[in-house]
Amino acid sequence: MKKIKYIILFPLFLISIIVNAQINYPKTPIEKVINTYHGIEISDNYQWLEDTQSTEVKNWIKLQNKVSEKYLNNLTKSSSSRWMMDKLFYYEMNTDSLEGNFIKNKKLYFKIMYPSINSTPAIYYSKGNYRGYEKLINPNSISKKDQIIFSFLKSSKDGRFLAYQYSRNGSDWKEIKIVQIKNRHYFKETLKNTISSEIYWFGQGFFYKRYPNDTTQEAKNKRKFPQIMYHKLGTKQIQDKLIFDVKRENETLRVYGTSKQNLFVIKKEDASNQKFSYFYLEPNKGLEFKPMFENITYDINIVDYKLDTIIALTKIKNKKYLISFPIQNPKKWKILTPSYAGAVFTDFELTNTKIVTSFQTNNSSIISVSNYNGKVLGEINTPKGMSVSKLVYSKNLNKFFFRLSSYTIPPVLCLLNFDNYTFRYLGKTEVGFDPKKYKFKSIKFSSHDGTEIPLFIVYKDSLKRNKNTPFLLNTYGGYGVIAKPTFNPGVIFFIENGGAFAYVHVRGGGEYGDKWSKAGKKLNKKNSILDFKKAAEYLINEGYTKPKKIAVIGGSHGGLIVAAAIINKPQLFGAAVIDVGVLDMLRFEKSEVGGTYTNISEFGSVKNEAEFKNLLSYSPYQNIDYSVNYPSMLIMTGSDDTRVPPYHSFKFAAKLQHNPSQKAPILLWSQDKTGHYGANEFNAKIKEFATIYNFLFQELKNNN
Repeated sequence: MKKIKYIILFPLFLISIIVNAQINYPKTPIEKVINTYHGIEISDNYQWLEDTQSTEVKNWIKLQNKVSEKYLNNLTKSSSSRWMMDKLFYYEMNTDSLEGNFIKNKKLYFKIMYPSINSTPAIYYSKGNYRGYEKLINPNSISKKDQIIFSFLKSSKDGRFLAYQYSRNGSDWKEIKIVQIKNRHYFKETLKNTISSEIYWFGQGFFYKRYPNDTTQEAKNKRKFPQIMYHKLGTKQIQDKLIFDVKRENETLRVYGTSKQNLFVIKKEDASNQKFSYFYLEPNKGLEFKPMFENITYDINIVDYKLDTIIALTKIKNKKYLISFPIQNPKKWKILTPSYAGAVFTDFELTNTKIVTSFQTNNSSIISVSNYNGKVLGEINTPKGMSVSKLVYSKNLNKFFFRLSSYTIPPVLCLLNFDNYTFRYLGKTEVGFDPKKYKFKSIKFSSHDGTEIPLFIVYKDSLKRNKNTPFLLNTYGGYGVIAKPTFNPGVIFFIENGGAFAYVHVRGGGEYGDKWSKAGKKLNKKNSILDFKKAAEYLINEGYTKPKKIAVIGGSHGGLIVAAAIINKPQLFGAAVIDVGVLDMLRFEKSEVGGTYTNISEFGSVKNEAEFKNLLSYSPYQNIDYSVNYPSMLIMTGSDDTRVPPYHSFKFAAKLQHNPSQKAPILLWSQDKTGHYGANEFNAKIKEFATIYNFLFQELKNNN
């Protein structure tokens, strides 16, 4: 096994600075609006900020950014955060060809990577090896006005054509274009109104999913009534053939295709009734899909097709398994993969003769290898604190690779040995610190109702009980998402300067199965918030830290949890970063994504009285108390975020800034031409990370 080499690249200190906390915020007009829900009147003074395209709102954002950037730049100038982040992000610019977004097809390899530190990623390809990549698509060739973010690549079976999907400025809405590789012929057509990366080649074209682009604008805005289309190369999108559509607004569609392009399946889900139907196409039967299952009550996802047998992913008694069944006898199931107590299924990869699956536990990952009869051939336990982030089988090399990562080590490539079921590290990961000095602690604490909540702590050398350790708390905890240890330069920055990091596995996440996830949904959503608060209380009661030394950070759903916790019990926290958070729960349902079944099933609806009252009880925006001086906050959003509209952050910041008791800084930072995932250019990412984590650390220092 090769050793991983590390290089010390920065000093472990920050220069203490003093920043004037008295900030002259831009004047924010109050325009009182009364919204009535079930006979209850709710006043909203900043609803005018929801019109994000108006001149008034745009001018207000510019003034807010000017104030915030002045404050934040003063912090960053006096510290080594930018320089340190530069070093910590180095790994992302220098990854090998098996990292992340690449596609292998015959002798062509495709990859999305940064051409320079001042640009967004471009598409590259290589002929027959993993080195010597040539640039194929420059984002500027699509638009010089918008930031083009490539999100998905799909090559035709013969490798002649590549379909590539991209968004503008980070929006969820995407477009598709096509290139012929050999002579660099770029087809004129652009397919619009797509969101998910569903592109499956068939003949001289491909299947994809789009949303209506006609007079039913409301349907498009709410991402309803999807259509499965077939696009033929060289034709306009208006000529695409409609393959399948739905008639009810809660019905969704998804198209699948196998890697050999020998089977295509359309899945129709009626979310409101939890009914699923599946239709399949065999390539030699034209474009007509015929039923496989109709209106069944269990969900399956088709992943492969071998010798008239379908391989699919499904849940049995709330646990995920890969199964197989003959296409002519779909009720004859066979379970192919194992399950493990205290572990959740996270990923899989198929070889010609083996099935490799990964599972996440509290402390590490399990890799299991089975054959197609369901017999387990071997198992591997990864080192403590590490998780499997990617499984990749290379048919050309006949080798199996996977990636390991942790909070303190960037993704490292590993080679799996099928002879003795061991693995070895390939190459090296260079980082600007010594991760051998890092330690992990997995504990459980009792929440408000006695439920044991897992807490994963990362620290350096030792964790003293002297109440002086700055702590960084993070969570996500929604939609059944499984949180795995992943490398974050901001966490390293925080720890290297004397802090510690803790991830709280609140109810609502998927780390511990469906029951755990449902315990944080709808009327149970407050469990997630209370779990997070109890984590802070636990660290304080155990003597690790004190309230003024606790910084919290959360993005998207995690932003909601963090904001709700800090509004509910501000005395527990010292500083917060709330990134693209859902903050006005009463108005979220009116947005493009908030009204979808996914979000209604997660939070509930204001149309239901009990659910409305529950939403009102924890919604951060509605529960701001003007008698409280809340901790320092950096509230972040992106101008083109279509998933959580930026006005959530605008309204939340405006109301807090108007609070007569507010003394600690409340900063709004809205980044232009970015979406739900923040900065797009490499240098901009470094600035974003340096700003976020330096703000948190310095605000805790100012609390001393």
